[in-house]
Amino acid sequence: MSVFPSAPPRPVVRALLTFLLATTAMLLLYQPPAHALEKALFGDVVVEPGQSKGDVSALLGDVEIRGPVEGNVRSGFGDVRVYEPVTGGIEADFGDVYIDSRVTGDVKVGHGQVDLGPEGFVAGDLYCENCQWHELPEEQVEGQKVFGMASGGMASGFGAQDEGSRIPGFAGWLFATLVFVAVSVLAAVVAPRPLESSARKIDEYMGRSLLVGVASVPAALLLSVVLAVSIVGIPLLLLAAPIYLAFVFFGALVAAYFLGKRVLLATGRYHAGNALAAAIGAFILTAAYLVPFIGGLLLYALALLGTGAAILAIFSRRGSPAYPSYEAYVRDRRA
Repeated sequence: MSVFPSAPPRPVVRALLTFLLATTAMLLLYQPPAHALEKALFGDVVVEPGQSKGDVSALLGDVEIRGPVEGNVRSGFGDVRVYEPVTGGIEADFGDVYIDSRVTGDVKVGHGQVDLGPEGFVAGDLYCENCQWHELPEEQVEGQKVFGMASGGMASGFGAQDEGSRIPGFAGWLFATLVFVAVSVLAAVVAPRPLESSARKIDEYMGRSLLVGVASVPAALLLSVVLAVSIVGIPLLLLAAPIYLAFVFFGALVAAYFLGKRVLLATGRYHAGNALAAAIGAFILTAAYLVPFIGGLLLYALALLGTGAAILAIFSRRGSPAYPSYEAYVRDRRA
């Protein structure tokens, strides 16, 4: 008789696999409709003549503007070519920029070359962090030409008014991903039992885990209000807020570990170990943030899913030891 929780029903497993496949498909193949914002993770983005777009973004790929853009143009790793007016700004982390039309906002280039065509005009400032430019006539750049990292340059994006819709630059996203992957692997090595026990709660009670995680948000806010109105509770509030945020971060680690374990089990590579599962899941979690329109909501939902599972694991009346290996996990599920 196994001491581990019984395997979840097959419909649940199929639902999880479907979710993973759908997420992967969105990440790799998603293309927004013509009237929407033009954003892509992999591959080139072209605004065709006659089309009108809002923000245009590509993480890994070139951007070519042959139709008017009423927003900003960004490329993480790729060239940007502009042949029609852009009412916002242009930002390219790694790649060349060629402008042959009017750009109302700032142009910010990290590593690459900047050229202006005969019709090119930059109404804002031109920032060149570590790039090259040929002779740029003064009449084609209305603002300042700044060489090297400057205040308000690449790291700060296009300003506070655009902060809500801005996706991170490639370098910033890559750095955050590497940090989260490293922390996830460290957690899987140093504290595998809390991760596994919480991940098993997602296996057993996925809906309940999400419900508990979502309910923890208003509960934390209500507790904060109660502590704030009481003089004695103010010192506790200073501790409770960061503790809850740290708990939600742990929930994100749990969700990453769960996703990575599901991927390894689905691909038959369960023998690879906890660290690889955590690394794969952490990458999936950070990549989910880049899904257009729903990326932030998806990331927050996954973090709350892990948070609720961790809460259920803490208050669970019956405990079970962590699986010593993926082989043991699969043997138990096949028993």
